[in-house]
Parts: sequence; C-alpha cells; structure tokens
Amino acid sequence: MGRWRPLPQDVRPEVRRLVERLRLLKDRSGLSYTALAAKTPYSASSWQRYLSAVTLPPWEAVEALAKLSGTERRLLVRLSVQWESANEAWEEANRRRARTKPVPTAPAAPAPSGVAATSAGAAATGVSDEAGPNTAAVRGWRAPGGPGARSVAVRAARWSVALASLVLLACVPDASGRGIGRPAWPFPLPSEAAGPAADEVRPRCRGEACEGRDPVRAGCQADGRVVGRYDIRHHRIEVYRSIRCAAVWGAVTPANDVKGISLSAPGAGQLWEDSQDGRTAMAPAPENLGSNVQVCAVIADRHSCVDAGKRAWTD
Repeated sequence: MGRWRPLPQDVRPEVRRLVERLRLLKDRSGLSYTALAAKTPYSASSWQRYLSAVTLPPWEAVEALAKLSGTERRLLVRLSVQWESANEAWEEANRRRARTKPVPTAPAAPAPSGVAATSAGAAATGVSDEAGPNTAAVRGWRAPGGPGARSVAVRAARWSVALASLVLLACVPDASGRGIGRPAWPFPLPSEAAGPAADEVRPRCRGEACEGRDPVRAGCQADGRVVGRYDIRHHRIEVYRSIRCAAVWGAVTPANDVKGISLSAPGAGQLWEDSQDGRTAMAPAPENLGSNVQVCAVIADRHSCVDAGKRAWTD
C-alpha cells in the first residue's frame, strides 16, 4: 500500500479522525478504489473524495467499508458514533460558510422600451411637471418636444403607478375574507411544532447498524409508522417500524408511572429500557413482523404487551 496524502489543515478534528479510521479500514481490506466501486454502490471517484476529506461519506458507505474490512459488530457501533460526530461538525462548517459568504448583487435589468419604461424611470427619478427645459432624458428615453411633451410623459407615469397599485390591492384579501379564491384574514400560520418532512431527515443507520441506537437521534423516527397499539390505564403502548432504517422500536405515552419498557425481536433478544424517554432502543426489523416483534411495559405493577400483529395482552 502506498502512503496516504496528508489531509488539508482546515479539516475539522472530528472529520479527520473519521477519515483516518476509514483509511485504516481500506488498507486492512486490501481493496483498490476500483475494487471498492465494484463491491459497493459508490464509484471509485466517490471513494477518492471520501478518503481525501473532500466530501463526507454517507453512513451507508462507511458501513460497507467496515464490513468489507471485517470489522466486528461491536466496533461498528463505535464507528457509527464517530461518523455522527463528523457529520455534525461537517454540517456546522457548512452553516458557517453560508453565513460568511457574501451575497452577490444582481445587475440591474435593462429598462424596456416604450411608455412603461418611461413611467418607471419617471417615478424613480422624481421627474415632475415643473421639470426644467434642460431635463430631457429619463432612463435613456428622450422626450420629444418641449415641456408639454414631458408633462404628458409624467402623467403617463403617474397613471401607470396608480394602475399597478390597484392590481396589488386586488390581490390582498379584505378583512371579511370575502372574495373568490382568497383566504380569510388573518392568513393561517404554519404550526411551530411542525418538524421537518421525512424526506428532509437523512437516516443515520439501517438494519443491524441500528441495533441499540435511539430512533430519534438516528433520524429513523421521521418515517416511523405504528404497526401495533394497545391502550391501557391511560397509557398507550406502540410498536414502531421505519422502512428506510429497516428497524423497529417501542414507545409508551405518557412515560410517567412506567417502570420499564422492553422490545423483543428475532436476533436482537430483549432490549430493556427505563421510562426516561418513553421509548426503547431499536432492533433490526425481521422479514416478517407480526408476533416476532413485541413491546411490553410495566405500568402500575402490571405487565402489558402488544406485538406488530396488533395482538395485546396483560399479565
């Protein structure tokens, strides 16, 4: 293996640690960029950018390289935490660059020919009926004749401004909300509690890589869907599934008076959590849900459960 080229000095420490770790994994795998492209959904040029800190690799690419290098499952969890730190540092650096980037000033559009251009120029430059005889040009248009011709142009400008004002007023709804196709005043505001759309949240794990991770922090709750529900004693026990993360988890609302929550799934055993967050960690979603996935909670010293097949019971 040849020596790696040093990373740029301005690379954030979190990103540097991740890229250096990925370089070690590539050396361990013995694969070239071309071989990585053949075994993963990412091109050779993409791998070059990832391992040069030009572009932050997605978690799926990190996971694929880790598996090709024979990384153990417990070390994969640590690698996911390292990727999350690098991802946050990368996004923060992008936000800082966006805040400090100067906004380019758009060049002024050329004024159209005709009376409309004359009207806009007259309104912007403050031409009046009392303009002197030496005032001859308005935005590149020269009024022919003497003061009488200029007076006609100014009046045309005033009529154009008045007409534009009437058009704008017609677009504003009145206080009663009457009018065809116009909403009632005041306009409805978006809810402050509304979060980002599911498509805007990028999941940070999938399948086995999600085991033991929090669904909210991993971005899996964005497309989480309830596949099992049980209402008991003013509490609701639910089984969630994320298709994009290929994972399942459990939740109880409200979380007060709940002594513990458990999630059972094939291959993951039983994950037991306290009721602090009101939800369990995730487990990989089995091919068939149904009774294979169960969420249980201890509420008021009673053990209640529901599975992904919507069967519920209390012991």
